[in-house]
Amino acid sequence: MKLSTILNFLILVFFTLLFVNDFFPDTAIAALLTKKIILLLLVVLVISQIALDTDRFKKMSKKAYVGLTLYTVGLWIVLTLLGGQSQIGLSFTSPLFYIIVVLLGFDLMRISRQAKREQTEEK
Repeated sequence: MKLSTILNFLILVFFTLLFVNDFFPDTAIAALLTKKIILLLLVVLVISQIALDTDRFKKMSKKAYVGLTLYTVGLWIVLTLLGGQSQIGLSFTSPLFYIIVVLLGFDLMRISRQAKREQTEEK
């Protein structure tokens, strides 16, 4: 297993922990790992990932981008449905939620169109 794969996995785990910590601040996980510690670890992991990338900064693949977007929105929805309440104001009643969903939808449509254009250009 490549080191970059391990770092990507750890980034996803700590990103998830940050969300869980925000939605459920009174849990044992939140007591052990505060938001500051998780953010610090995320910054270190991202910097490590960028530093270990010997090539130029790689563009995220379209599938990875779509997957990460759906994962983030899905996590947001699941944690809300589990009874969590975001400490930073992420909720279904917040206009921010709908703004983000609309913007992500437009961005995903843009990426889809771009991918179709690239496929037709290759033929």
